[in-house]
Amino acid sequence: MRVILAITLLSFSLSLSAQQFGGNPPSLKWQQINTDTVRVIFPHGMTAQGERVAGLVHYLNRYTRSSIGGLERKVNIVLQNQTLQSNGYVQLGPFRSEFYLAPPPNSLDLGSLNWVDQLAVHEYRHVLQNMNFRQGVSKVFSILGGQLGQAAITNIAVPNWFWEGDAVVMETALTPQGRGRLPGFFDGFRGLSLAGKRYAYMKIRNGSYVDYVPDHYPLGYLMTTYGREHYGQTFWKDVTSDAVRFRGVFYPLSHSLKKRTGMNVTGFYNAMLKEYQPLWNNYAARPDTTPARPLLPVAKPVTNYNYVYSAGKNEWVVLKNAWNKVPGIYRLDAAGKESLLVRPGIVYDDFFSYRNGRIAWAAARFDARWGWKDFSVIRVWDNATGRTKTVSPKGKFFSPDISENGEHVIAVALTTNMKYSLQLINTRTAAVEKELPNPENWYYTYPRFAAGEQAVISAVRNSKGEMALVQQSLATGESTVLTPFSYTVLGIPVVSGDTVYFTSGLKDVNNVYAITLSDRKTYEVTDRGNSALHMAVDQLADSLVFSEFTVKGYKLYHAALNKAAWEPADVSKDGRSAWLQPHFKEGGNILERTHDSLPVKKYPQFTRPFNFHSWVPSFNDPDYSISLIGENILSTTSTSIGYTYNRNEGSSDIAAAFTFAGWFPVLSVGADYTINRNGLDQNRQRVYWNEATAHVGVSVPLNFSSGLYSRSLSLGSNYNIRHRYLDARYKGNDLQFLTNTIIFNNQRIKAVQNIYTHFGQYLAVQYNSSVTGLYAEQLYARLDQYLPGLWQNHSLVLQGAYQQRDNAFNYTFTDNFVYARGYNTPLYTSIYKLGANYHLPLAYPDWGFAQILYFNRIRANLFYDYSMARFSRNNVNTNTRYTSAGTELFFDTRIGNALPFTFGVRFSHLFDQDPADNAQNRVDFIVPIQQLFNY
Repeated sequence: MRVILAITLLSFSLSLSAQQFGGNPPSLKWQQINTDTVRVIFPHGMTAQGERVAGLVHYLNRYTRSSIGGLERKVNIVLQNQTLQSNGYVQLGPFRSEFYLAPPPNSLDLGSLNWVDQLAVHEYRHVLQNMNFRQGVSKVFSILGGQLGQAAITNIAVPNWFWEGDAVVMETALTPQGRGRLPGFFDGFRGLSLAGKRYAYMKIRNGSYVDYVPDHYPLGYLMTTYGREHYGQTFWKDVTSDAVRFRGVFYPLSHSLKKRTGMNVTGFYNAMLKEYQPLWNNYAARPDTTPARPLLPVAKPVTNYNYVYSAGKNEWVVLKNAWNKVPGIYRLDAAGKESLLVRPGIVYDDFFSYRNGRIAWAAARFDARWGWKDFSVIRVWDNATGRTKTVSPKGKFFSPDISENGEHVIAVALTTNMKYSLQLINTRTAAVEKELPNPENWYYTYPRFAAGEQAVISAVRNSKGEMALVQQSLATGESTVLTPFSYTVLGIPVVSGDTVYFTSGLKDVNNVYAITLSDRKTYEVTDRGNSALHMAVDQLADSLVFSEFTVKGYKLYHAALNKAAWEPADVSKDGRSAWLQPHFKEGGNILERTHDSLPVKKYPQFTRPFNFHSWVPSFNDPDYSISLIGENILSTTSTSIGYTYNRNEGSSDIAAAFTFAGWFPVLSVGADYTINRNGLDQNRQRVYWNEATAHVGVSVPLNFSSGLYSRSLSLGSNYNIRHRYLDARYKGNDLQFLTNTIIFNNQRIKAVQNIYTHFGQYLAVQYNSSVTGLYAEQLYARLDQYLPGLWQNHSLVLQGAYQQRDNAFNYTFTDNFVYARGYNTPLYTSIYKLGANYHLPLAYPDWGFAQILYFNRIRANLFYDYSMARFSRNNVNTNTRYTSAGTELFFDTRIGNALPFTFGVRFSHLFDQDPADNAQNRVDFIVPIQQLFNY
């Protein structure tokens, strides 16, 4: 029985990471606004945004601390304008924040505020949290482990729902909107309540592969709001101070809640639900709600049906996103049969438009080298040909709508200096035919061709974040405001003759409204118990189909289109209940307050290249290490100084390395000194030595992702100079060698429940060869092929690997080979292995205990390995076979409701006895401890 401290079968994430190392091209010139409170770093041309962020941060730092604390620390904020991602984050290690400046198109989810303002208010609250959580035990960890040590301990002490809930409270308290005032923000919890479901606290914290579970944003907002309203504005400051000081070693936040309220965290969660659920249930139980019937039976996996379009009488085209399948656009016939039309693939926003047999969407494209530089193109699928083609130049497009004859697309376009416009694109020439004027720099969301296609109707946001429906002439560019500007959010418009339908958060839930263009009168079309998101009109059947949130995802509902029963509505007035109009006594709307201009200076890319911030341990058996690491604020340099102990050899290594990723090739340099290395000489006698190594390297990481595939290629070469301090009887102790590496990864995107991609390849080739000095050589190659299994969430993974080394045995390079499972490492000069793995889910327990360990999924892998090792020496060749089969059982869990952790056990039956110990069966425990340190 053995314990293996590393995962032997690689898996790959297809999601974009929050941080890109070396993600911006060197042509980007950086500037800064540097004060005693913040350094805002931004590309040239972003001065207005930089000043706005700096001004808001100064105000937030001085006047919004009463509910979090008074500890001070300067922060760096980087504004990214080359990407179409809409996001922001704050991190420790190093302490900084990044804002991705492209606004999100969907106003119902995140609101309509000026995106820079919303990011500044929300993300700077995270900055204040990190400043003020450096107390007590947390401060000790920050001294011992640096910034990542503080990050690790504070994320254990304070649950993720508080970090985000408190930040959402502040964006709601300090602006005229914020997610706390958006009906759609609460759809998940409201849907559970209406279905009579109350999930346990551990399930809410840890999520599920089979049930929809609201994430930590609405959970955190509801929990923190409940605490403020019942126990005062400074309640959470006191609770989190107790938690990060670990006053109560186990479950410190729960311990503090118990001390201050008489309820532990589970009781506090239940009390919160007890207060809010009657509000949701009573609203939905009103007798005058709009009757509607489900269009389809409830699917077993969670499935979302969005962006519905009429495709004939009682026929519809819709985006279907099921947890067990890659999202696709389907046609639903009158009998409810679903037919797949096309899968859009990788997108920044999953909106699509449909008209007359054609589907248009904005597909993501990426710069091959620079991770923060990305684009989109408009793609059109044509039912007549069954083919998809690109109909636009490469740009930064969102939300295309296609014309009746398919010859034009109207789309939102933005530039890197945050200028927005509507662009009319000719689908035959793939050229921009016209750019409509936008003197107010409105942000258009989901433009639609009006009847006759002489104008475009879109919901727009002004510079303050107010929204209105606007009609703009394609001929003259003249704009007409159809509804008054207000902070009431508006969804996607649908044009049907003289009537424009749209969703809006006017009341407690998002509902469908309509405006008649002839007289500009607005009506309420639906009044439902939970939010409607998208809708379509079937004029032939005089009916409306809309998607509404349920515990099984967004479902399609069918309602009669009875215009005589429509009630007049004023979408500029606020009809929400008191719980959606909170007053947090934090100072009210701060966005109207002016801020002074601040001096702007150049920010050199190479500023503070080392910037050491943390001590990080690594456990990757047989190597155990501790490293001091650093990274500059622009993520172009990385530095490490560390110590490693190798358990197999008993050797110790002291190393330093520096990497620069600001140019097209990534450059690296480093040196290390190893004590007490050992191995076998030509006579198979054990030899001990020390060695010193210096290396320089170059690599080029490339991204070729598009469509349904995440695709990367990395090319690298390292030149190494090594000197071994050996006994005098050994000669030729100097070794200079090259390490050349190619890694190619091609993975089809996968669904939530899929264990692995249903089609993909991973190829790694490494060749080590001496240049001068001792002769040594090694070739390593590995290919993994991913295929679908018999059922939707099953995967077949085939693996081939080959490794060959010289038979002089002057020097042994690092061994990356994946040996036949169950066997000890064999003696060889060449070896190959063929393996087959069949992965399948066994159960989704959704069960945990004591807030310590939660089991999301149990899965198995049935494997077979065939390997042949050849040992060549003195013209004598010995072949040894290693074949095994067995089962691996993996547990996908979360530790402490926070850390994803997968561990497992393996049983291997050895068809050939292991020459090392004659074993025929082996049990290994797979415990990848390093997961706990992947902050």
